[in-house]
Amino acid sequence: MTQQPTNNPVAIYGLGNMGFPLAERIGANFATQVFDLDTAALARAKEKFGGVAITSPEDLKNTHIVVLCLPTPTISLAVLAQIAPQLPRGAVVLETSTVNPEHIHAEQKVLAPFGIDVVDASIMAGVGQMVAGSASLALGGDEQAIARAQGVLDAIATKQVYFGQQGAGAAAKVINNAVAHAVMVVVAEAGAMATASGVDCQKLITLLSDAQMGLHRPLTYRYADRIVNGDYAGGMPLDAARKDSVLALQLAQTLGVPLFAIQGSHSVYDMGVAAGHGRDDYAAVAKLWADWGCPTVPTKKA
Repeated sequence: MTQQPTNNPVAIYGLGNMGFPLAERIGANFATQVFDLDTAALARAKEKFGGVAITSPEDLKNTHIVVLCLPTPTISLAVLAQIAPQLPRGAVVLETSTVNPEHIHAEQKVLAPFGIDVVDASIMAGVGQMVAGSASLALGGDEQAIARAQGVLDAIATKQVYFGQQGAGAAAKVINNAVAHAVMVVVAEAGAMATASGVDCQKLITLLSDAQMGLHRPLTYRYADRIVNGDYAGGMPLDAARKDSVLALQLAQTLGVPLFAIQGSHSVYDMGVAAGHGRDDYAAVAKLWADWGCPTVPTKKA
């Protein structure tokens, strides 16, 4: 299979906040067909990069690459149900919308009877990064299908990480966003405690940004090293981490600062101690998930 020739049109569905700059980037390299319910967006696409409005699914009979950037998985599925019978066999759909793996699999179920592949090409960036050309993509799916769409993927973002089978890229994005959003709550709680206790916020930012401190070490050392290698000997005992957590809760109570994420994480340390892991490094909280049948890293084969 070969890559998408530059003289073949690429169809883009969705010209919203993210979809428009994405389409603009593709339009700088390929002829484009565009669809959106907003007629002003269609007119702007024609003006900015010559995007030709799609008036019916039959317009896609010679279109080998379709890019979706739509608000919900339901809308993506509805679009695919309409256009799949019209697309040529061997076409590739790039799903850039934020969806779960189950939605990617549902899309493939719609496309498979027509010999079409879907690739999850999840956008790991905000609108500003897409405009600036610094966005990245989390890919999942058949590698030959990705190769057929490589030129279009490169037009969207040159930084790409292949995570594996269909749905893996979508899952990676959802996990990344979940971490970012949870950390945002923790950071807000930390900022509230710092403000109430007179800690300089700029110095707090510097402290938490240090590669050896709070935000980094749980990932770059305890997950990447201790949990991945199953090494919980030595280090900072889980008992001590729980003690520090108690101090944080007491400080917040004294200051009158409500806590939610930090309060919730304290419960996990309670469970870790109750499970007998108190003398292990505090990365041993991961053992709880293993005990619940959800290991935090793949189980090593004997």
